[in-house]
Amino acid sequence: MDFSSSSLLRKQSVRSGGSNWLNRRAVCTATTAIEAVPKKQFSPWLMLPPEFESGTTNYKFFSIPENKIQTPIPSDGISNLRLTCCRGSSHGWLALLSPINDHFILYNPISRNQINLPSVVNLAPYPGAHLSSDTTWRDVEKLILSSSPEEDEENCRALIINGCGNALAFCCPMRSKEWTIIWDKESTTMYDDCVYSARLKLFFVLTNDYKVETWDLMDLSSPKRIKVERYDYFTSVERLLWVMSEPKYHLVVVGKDLLLVIQYIMFNIAPDGSCFYNMNPDKDKSREMTIRFEILKYDPTTKGNFKHVDNLYLGGLAIFVGIHSHALAIKATRANGVKPNSIYFTDAFGAGGLEGGSDDDDLLCNRDFGIYNYLDKTVSHFDDYPLDERSLREMSPAPIWFFPSPAI
Repeated sequence: MDFSSSSLLRKQSVRSGGSNWLNRRAVCTATTAIEAVPKKQFSPWLMLPPEFESGTTNYKFFSIPENKIQTPIPSDGISNLRLTCCRGSSHGWLALLSPINDHFILYNPISRNQINLPSVVNLAPYPGAHLSSDTTWRDVEKLILSSSPEEDEENCRALIINGCGNALAFCCPMRSKEWTIIWDKESTTMYDDCVYSARLKLFFVLTNDYKVETWDLMDLSSPKRIKVERYDYFTSVERLLWVMSEPKYHLVVVGKDLLLVIQYIMFNIAPDGSCFYNMNPDKDKSREMTIRFEILKYDPTTKGNFKHVDNLYLGGLAIFVGIHSHALAIKATRANGVKPNSIYFTDAFGAGGLEGGSDDDDLLCNRDFGIYNYLDKTVSHFDDYPLDERSLREMSPAPIWFFPSPAI
C-alpha cells in the first residue's frame, strides 16, 4: 500500500488508504451531531523546543492565527527548567518533570509563575502490576488540570497517569503535600488517556480494555469512581485499520458530550510515501505517518452507547490532540485561524526528551504532525510553516499544543 508524501512544508493530501472501499463503512453509521462549544474562543499555539541562553529559558511557540513564532518574556531565575521533560500542557500551564532530581512543577511560560507539585518518587503501581527490571514508577505519562490553579486554588485538581500508565493519582496543586493514588485493587487495568469536564465537574479516564471510567475528585479524602462504561467501536473497516496501523486513543470533552478520537498511525514510511516492513528500520530514512481518524461520541448523562460521528456532523469544530496535551475542541473562526471540521495532531507516541538535553532516539524520530480533514479524509501540514524541513524532522523534544489562556 502506498501513501503519497512530499515536502512537509507544502500542503499535501494523503489519502487514508489506497482503496475507495476503505472509506465506505461496512455497517450503518449513526449521523451523530456534536454539541456546540461555548462561545468563548482561544487561539492555539504549537510549543517548540526552548532555547537556553545565559541562564534564561526562551520558550518559543508557533501561533496559528498569526502564522509566526511567538517568544514570551525569557524565564530567568527559575531553577530546574533545563533538564526537564514536559509531561502535560493544560489550562496555560506546563507540567515539567526532572528525571535528574525528580523535581515536579507546574510552570506558566507567559506569567513565569511556578508551582511546586508533590514528589512522584514514592508513587507505587497497583498491587497486581507486573514489574520489569527497567520500569520506573517515577515517570509520568500525562498530567491534566481541572482549571488554572491561580484562578481556583481550592477546587483545582491535577490528575496524572503514572508508571507507564499503571496508576492514577491526583492532588490539589497549591495545597496538597502528596499525591492520592486511586485504583481498583482487584484490577490490572492500564490507562491510556484522561480529560476533564468543567460542566459536569468530572474526570474521564480511558483504559486499555475498552472502558471509560468516570471519577469525582472534589473530595480530596474520598475520591469516587461513579461509572464505568464499556465501548465497542470495531467495524470491519476499523479492524482492518487496527491490523494495518497502531491506534492511539484521545478523550475530548465538547459541552456535555465526550468524544473518543482514534488516531491511526502507520510506521515504516519511506521518503517516497511507500510502506515497508523491517524489524530494524533506518530511522534516518523512515518515519511514522497518521493516516486516518475516527470519532465516537458519548453522552455521559444518559445510558446511551458510544456512536460514530458521521463525516458531515463535526459541526465546524477543530479538535486538538497530541502527546501530553490536554485535548480539546474549539469552534473554528476567522479570528482564531483554524480550519473547521479538522483534527490538529502532533506526535502520538514520541516521548518528549529532555528540554535542553539530547535523546538520540527522540532526535532521529521523524515528526508526525499536521491537520486531518474529517470530511474528505485527507492529511495536510501547516501552510507556510516558518521552519525548514530538516528542522521539522529533527525537532526534539516533540512539539505539543499549548493554549495561552485557560481553554476548557
